[in-house]
Amino acid sequence: MEEKQKITVTIGGRKFTFHILPENEERVRDSVKKIEEKVAFYASKYATKDMQDILSIVLMEFVMQYISLEQKDDVKDFVEGMQTLDKRLDEYINSGR
Repeated sequence: MEEKQKITVTIGGRKFTFHILPENEERVRDSVKKIEEKVAFYASKYATKDMQDILSIVLMEFVMQYISLEQKDDVKDFVEGMQTLDKRLDEYINSGR
């Protein structure tokens, strides 16, 4: 079993320590970077300086994107299923049965 490493990151001005597998470090740091970019964007856009409010807005945006991706994935599976069915029907029709 691979040894976990300890990393410390800052999100919304607060430090957090995580124990993660080394192969996940880049993903964690990229995630923190994206969060911090969104925090900076919304902090400059809205009058509120309450970090809780800003982080809530950022969370809402990311969850909406996640749900959108989930829905696209569902449609993708449906489309692939329909394409498979279409191909099978073509094969059946062209086989002369």
